[in-house]
Amino acid sequence: MWKKQTFNCLGLMLTVVAIGLIASVNAAEKAETTSKSSSKTSKVKVPPQQRIQFEQEKAKAHMGELEERMFRLSKLIRDSQPEDAARLLMGLRKAREHLILDRMGEASKLLDDLKLDQASKEQKEILVLLEELKKLLLTADIGLELKLEQLRKLIESRETLSKLLKKEELQLSNTLDQQAKKDNKKNLAALKTSEQRNQKSAENLEQLLREYGAASKGICQSLAGAGKCMGGACKKLGESKPKPASKEQKKAIEQLSNAEKETKKLEEQLRKEVESLARQRVMDQLQDMITQQKQVRQVTTKLQNRVAQKQKQALVSVRRLSNSEEKIINLCSESIELCELTRFSMVLPVALGAVREQMELVNEGLLRSQADKEMITDQRQIEEDLQALLDAMIEASRPSNKQGGQCKGCKGNKNKLLAEVKMLRWMQYSVHQRTENLDKLIDQKKVSKTASKERLDLLLIRQKEIDTITGRLHSLTCPHCLSGGQ
Repeated sequence: MWKKQTFNCLGLMLTVVAIGLIASVNAAEKAETTSKSSSKTSKVKVPPQQRIQFEQEKAKAHMGELEERMFRLSKLIRDSQPEDAARLLMGLRKAREHLILDRMGEASKLLDDLKLDQASKEQKEILVLLEELKKLLLTADIGLELKLEQLRKLIESRETLSKLLKKEELQLSNTLDQQAKKDNKKNLAALKTSEQRNQKSAENLEQLLREYGAASKGICQSLAGAGKCMGGACKKLGESKPKPASKEQKKAIEQLSNAEKETKKLEEQLRKEVESLARQRVMDQLQDMITQQKQVRQVTTKLQNRVAQKQKQALVSVRRLSNSEEKIINLCSESIELCELTRFSMVLPVALGAVREQMELVNEGLLRSQADKEMITDQRQIEEDLQALLDAMIEASRPSNKQGGQCKGCKGNKNKLLAEVKMLRWMQYSVHQRTENLDKLIDQKKVSKTASKERLDLLLIRQKEIDTITGRLHSLTCPHCLSGGQ
């Protein structure tokens, strides 16, 4: 009970910050009109920009207080509630990574300089980040969030390790070049400095990877061994002995290669651990997108006749629907990012990218107050596309021991492969449909040359993606699955 109240309190604080920002955004958007009207009156108590800036500074102060509370609370509950402490620290880290407090300060400066359009844009971006932070603090599925954060950091560490390996290989090449040269003390001194940098990088990586505990023990041992060899190479380079230095560098490269292999294994292990949870979250997000898109379509349908009559309020209402469409687009982007991070599907992120393109076209239409038959058809098509992807995912989540779903060759779940193929088929059908529709529009001269070229370019990109993914899927599929054997 106490835990729930605590996080609800933090969520409430974030809401207060957001409300302050929204007030500032609304004021900023109205400021120019207010300024013009106020300039006609002789008495003005408080200039509009000062009121806006005051709201912005209040929001910034609340955000600073929130960060401080998150840090102090995480320390207090670290031993009794380690998972919640990790949640708070993750939220704090996210807030600081996105520089939310700094960006609030920047928005305040823009307001001070009367750059109202820029300030409004910055504030809207901050609001999106605050919403993400609130979602993280209040989510019931913190286990997945923690695992995903670990996976992101591990990927970054592996990429850093790969770069370090290349640097050490270059060090070895340069050291070997110096063996046949004389009067090379200056060059060897420079190599020693580079070697010291590599050694420091290896030590930093080792410290970062220690937080994975027993799972990263082998990686840390390899990195420690590499650092030791690099230290030996530094010593020999300082003594102007490139030959023994190169031997130490070869050992360091071997240790770094081992560390890289083990890091990749740990990365795959983490992906397997989060796969089912990530898959379920994406399915939930797809269902949310379908529900929200349906609501947007229903409102658009109700406004259709009034928009056709050019009623001002109806036109404004349609434009406001773009806010709802943007939320659906953001949710779609979250799903794509989750798919790409966990790699549980090869086809889904690309398929969702194709649907997102259609959402963006719908959003552009809503911003133009478009609420005709074509718009409603496009919205319904998005719903159907999302439903097709959701159905394929539901099929992929079926256990492999049902309906002959397990391949006797690779022992893999053939339902997953079938789902991938179904999504590929949907993508190809979607591209075919869009190509036919564009062809009709061009014949009827209902689309400009510029617009038709842009759409053709998008279709070409999608077709190439389908070809590439089909090839990759084929190469990664075992012969038994391809032949249809059980």
